[in-house]
Amino acid sequence: MKKRTVDIHQPLPQSFNGRFQTFLFGIGISLVCLLVGGAVIWGGQAETGLRLASMVFFGLWPLAVGLLFLYLSLIFTWRLTLRPEQIILRHTFHERVLAAADLLGVRLFTVTTSRSPQPLLVMELALTNGRSLRINQNELSIPLPQLVDLMVHHYQLPLAYEREAARIHHTTFGAGSRRPFTDYLNGESTVQVQSVADICRWLRQCEYVRDADLFDQKDVWQHPGEFEARQKGDCEDHALWAWRKLKELNIPAEFVVGRMQWGDEFTLPGAHAWVTYRENGRTYILESTYKQRPLIYPLDELSARYTPWFSVDEAMQTYRYLPVATRGSRESKI
Repeated sequence: MKKRTVDIHQPLPQSFNGRFQTFLFGIGISLVCLLVGGAVIWGGQAETGLRLASMVFFGLWPLAVGLLFLYLSLIFTWRLTLRPEQIILRHTFHERVLAAADLLGVRLFTVTTSRSPQPLLVMELALTNGRSLRINQNELSIPLPQLVDLMVHHYQLPLAYEREAARIHHTTFGAGSRRPFTDYLNGESTVQVQSVADICRWLRQCEYVRDADLFDQKDVWQHPGEFEARQKGDCEDHALWAWRKLKELNIPAEFVVGRMQWGDEFTLPGAHAWVTYRENGRTYILESTYKQRPLIYPLDELSARYTPWFSVDEAMQTYRYLPVATRGSRESKI
């Protein structure tokens, strides 16, 4: 699993222009107005007197509007600039400058409008004066989650994640997710487990092998029965098998995809998969890939190392995870 991300370590300032579609829309409006105004004036060439003056007068208005839109499209494009001490938002008619010290927090959430049935991603900047500023995904070409990561890094905001129930198609979880999640919980599986410790013992004897080496394909998600036969696979294969076995033990568990970074000694590029489960009132991460360490960790101890994107629980309810960073709060919500 691979996923491109922006380089959040690149120093500030960094600027992000508005969507190119908005620029094209402004150019389109200006061209329409220029053509209408030009056609009106051109049509008045054969006229004389008051009628000619009237057609020139009414033709100049679309020309003026077209030239104004052309000027605004070329000069006053929407732009967000992040500086070490300032956040600058340049709109069409004005510019707003925020002091970085006044940034209290940043979070993502989704809204549904009558214009679009698909949820629209919105980033909200919370300010110290009690006000907030919202930027939706339609205004920027950069994915908002990547922008939040960049702001969290440069403005030193403590990061957590809020889980939101949503209808996420299984193909969104990764390129190798080609079957419904119910398939992984059904079908043949011969390995019997009686406890979480049994799950960990069996996983330790399995070998981590990339899909490119095992199948000569970029991304393949094995069924738990296939994984048992080979005892080889990558992070998704390990996690899907563990998710099924936790389900068989009637332990609430979720299969999660996202990004993980333990440090220089163990960092998987791009996306990663793992399992979370609840037992005795506490949530744990089952990390089956790094077998040189224990496989089970309390989630609150490792939340800073894991960035969840999507998950699915044992009841087939899917979730998306949205970042929230607020000064003075370091408790993870994942």
